[in-house]
Amino acid sequence: MNQTLLEAVIIMAVGFIGCFLPLLPGPPIVWLGALYYGWKTDYAEFGWPTLLLMLLFALVGSTADLWMSYFGARKSGASPWTSFAAMLGGAVGLMVLSLPGLIIGSFAAIAAVEYGRHKDWNKVARAGAGYLAGYLLSMVVEILVCAVIIGIFVAAVAF
Repeated sequence: MNQTLLEAVIIMAVGFIGCFLPLLPGPPIVWLGALYYGWKTDYAEFGWPTLLLMLLFALVGSTADLWMSYFGARKSGASPWTSFAAMLGGAVGLMVLSLPGLIIGSFAAIAAVEYGRHKDWNKVARAGAGYLAGYLLSMVVEILVCAVIIGIFVAAVAF
């Protein structure tokens, strides 16, 4: 294994581990590993179309926690406004307090909107559980997306 390939594999491995450690954005790091390899090899084994395809997957995977949480809350009976507030609260919380902020901001927004609508803590809890289920499912999506990006990379480099 040449040095450049080893470095790209290490970058991708860090990204894959990032799927399990919420502080590291897994899919973008995996994609950066492929970009690094392409750049160092003058895109001899794959070109921009392949990199753009991998980037598309990386964008889907890196935003999955936001949109899957939204749909999880919606599936559990939360209103569109509650789901949107959870997504917005999570994004603001993520920028302010990292991962804990994502969760705190989302749940605070869910509690505020759903309780304001229904004055029923059971409905708040159900919407929060749906949000959490969507968030946990988003981790699975991130893992799958990273595996797909790595698979595309391996197919491009090995064949």
